[in-house]
Amino acid sequence: MSLEQENTEKRKNAPLSNAEAAWFFFFPNGLAKWNRWQNSDHNESEMERFKKHGFDRKIKQANEMRIYGVLFYIALAIVIAGLIT
Repeated sequence: MSLEQENTEKRKNAPLSNAEAAWFFFFPNGLAKWNRWQNSDHNESEMERFKKHGFDRKIKQANEMRIYGVLFYIALAIVIAGLIT
């Protein structure tokens, strides 16, 4: 196996870093755009980069973290609503 093929395999199986996972968890839908002409959607650009470079495992984990993030905010809203009433 050549060095390029080994690097391709490593890239496909590389996990998300803690910082990447936290970003997808706490901002599952990205941030609001401050300037409508400027692309500030970090999640979208990261997913495009993962697809472009073949980070298959990172794509899967990022999608999972986004789902967990949405569920976290739904649960948080339910808890806050319960505390208010």
